[in-house]
Amino acid sequence: MEKGFTLVIPLYNKVNAISSTLDSVLNNHGGYPFKCIIVDDDSTDGSSEIAMEYDTNYPDIFMYIKKKHRGHKGPAYARNLGIKLADTEYIGFLDADDELCSGFIDRGCNFLDEYPEYNSYSNGHTIHSKDIDGSDHYFTVYTNTDKCVFNDFIDAIVSGYCNVHFCATIYKTELVKQILFGDVFCEDSVFKLEYCYKFLPVYIDNSTAESIIFNEFNSESREWNTINTYKTIWQLEILLSFKNKSKCDKYDFWLDENNNVIFQILK
Repeated sequence: MEKGFTLVIPLYNKVNAISSTLDSVLNNHGGYPFKCIIVDDDSTDGSSEIAMEYDTNYPDIFMYIKKKHRGHKGPAYARNLGIKLADTEYIGFLDADDELCSGFIDRGCNFLDEYPEYNSYSNGHTIHSKDIDGSDHYFTVYTNTDKCVFNDFIDAIVSGYCNVHFCATIYKTELVKQILFGDVFCEDSVFKLEYCYKFLPVYIDNSTAESIIFNEFNSESREWNTINTYKTIWQLEILLSFKNKSKCDKYDFWLDENNNVIFQILK
């Protein structure tokens, strides 16, 4: 794979947000080569036309892809298509209603170049919310941990002291291609859990939160570390395996009657 970074954006009916998202990509000026693949998942609200304009005006940065199969297939399908097209060493993801902070690509990719023993780079993010009257609020979320390598991954995600957004991470493309995204509830959370489980060590930078702006009022997603929303049984197997592997006896995990993964903090 060639040196560089690929940003994959799945697009579906985000006409009021996509321009700000793509402008934030343009503002990521720096020395590290990067490209952005926009995968249109059959948008019908005018988002497609906006994305195509960016592709036309900035062809060296943007690649607009309209999937062949008609009908909304979901973000997992769109992201997987972007992954298959990626030919750079590193890859990342951005939702079409969030924003990429300037400098994040350079900082993360340069770190992974310098320390190739790590398989991903993450840091905090900024949550942008709105009150009922429409006023804006910004809240900075640091990782809140002094662990640069959270080998005790269960402790990090369950206790909540290490809050890392799925999109605030730079991954190695060759490893991402090995797992892809599943067509399941909270597919981004599932992906993050599986990637970090299979490809430790991962690096958490608690010195900055300048990665993404998560526009909470636009999003239908939930924070990725809410384990009890996961719906697939194999995640329970991963958690139990990791618990045994790390000899972590602080938590217990089981499935409830709806196949939700439930955890308990043991005294």
